[in-house]
Amino acid sequence: MRYITMNLSKNIHVVLATAHPEVANRLLISMQQALPSFDVQASVLLFGMAQPIKPCKFSIPVDLIECFVNYPPIVDNRNICQLHLKQKMNERGGIGFILDDDLLWSLPELSFINIINQLNELGCDMAFSTLSGDSPIPKEYTRTSPLLDVLLAIRDDGVGGDIFQINEYLSPVESVVTSTDSINAHHDFYSFNPRDFNRYNVNVATLKWDDFIDCLVKGKATTRNIKLPSKITPANGRERGGATIVLNSEVLLCKNDSLRYSNFISRRSDMVMASDAFTCNFKLFNTPPLLEHRRDETFDTHDSKKLIGDILGYALVESRDVTTFCQKKFALNLSKRIEQTTLLLIESSKMMRLLGKWLIKNNHIGAEQISSLNSMASENEQVVLDIKLIDLDEVIKAFKIFATNRNNTESLMAG
Repeated sequence: MRYITMNLSKNIHVVLATAHPEVANRLLISMQQALPSFDVQASVLLFGMAQPIKPCKFSIPVDLIECFVNYPPIVDNRNICQLHLKQKMNERGGIGFILDDDLLWSLPELSFINIINQLNELGCDMAFSTLSGDSPIPKEYTRTSPLLDVLLAIRDDGVGGDIFQINEYLSPVESVVTSTDSINAHHDFYSFNPRDFNRYNVNVATLKWDDFIDCLVKGKATTRNIKLPSKITPANGRERGGATIVLNSEVLLCKNDSLRYSNFISRRSDMVMASDAFTCNFKLFNTPPLLEHRRDETFDTHDSKKLIGDILGYALVESRDVTTFCQKKFALNLSKRIEQTTLLLIESSKMMRLLGKWLIKNNHIGAEQISSLNSMASENEQVVLDIKLIDLDEVIKAFKIFATNRNNTESLMAG
């Protein structure tokens, strides 16, 4: 049974997990204010709480799903939230949302209604909203290409002195100026290739260096922005679920899943869920942005486990082979992820140190900004050391356990 109730109900059920109630509250307020014709009903899973936070701490009424003192894996939190959302939708009808907490609603109500009506006409079961604002990827994947954009601009403009070391570093770089519509231009894993680099123009004379460095620290957009779609398009099951719209509660039977190796848990469990939904022939779509991602350094601190979890998660998602996960593809993609990520970390550290020297020489920044550049470079170097400790044989064993567990689960469900 499909619980699509746009014509019958104005209920919107939101589920999210958060360790920062004030951030989640900001999101819920933005939805309530932007969607006055709807009844926004929120359910929150709290974690990392020294003591339970009462629902009255929120500006709108919320149901408390769970409250954990510790920090459960994201995959577990999402599955708990999904189960709760399924119950709410089955009981009350309406539209479901599974959201990250660091978002703000950005779409006018009439535009939202138009998107929902289009999704209904398409028979959509689940949709993934693109996020405007800051890219929802690890900060380490947002710095390398912008740094190279800037160094190339410094070289070409000949602004200031002491650019010999910059010229020397850039000597092997082959670049062309590109348009600003590349879908992955903001993601260094796909955009950074010194031998064939698509650069973006930067005006060094007008660049605000304090802001540029602050954005590098926080993983915010600098020289490159996310390409945002303007139309609804079919999804292929490789989408992230940070802003997921659920129109058919049955799709929530597809669970988030992850690989567990040593003390690491693979991220992108939502993409495994999406790929399962696609394989099960649910109708999936991508939509233009409904929400904006607001990255804040206070709530997104440096953590090498996060980046390694991302490496494991993407290798897992990319190992999908129709209905199964292929060990050979996983091993290949894992090696590629490790190699390219290590390159990004090493090269961005080199460029930050070069840029810092040039900025000091030309009196563009002070001690605080230099400290930020040096801290990022040092963090990168530590992450490289952590990545080198990954035991590939043990990761493959973890993959085999992951695959076996999925096969066993599917057999039980089939039986």
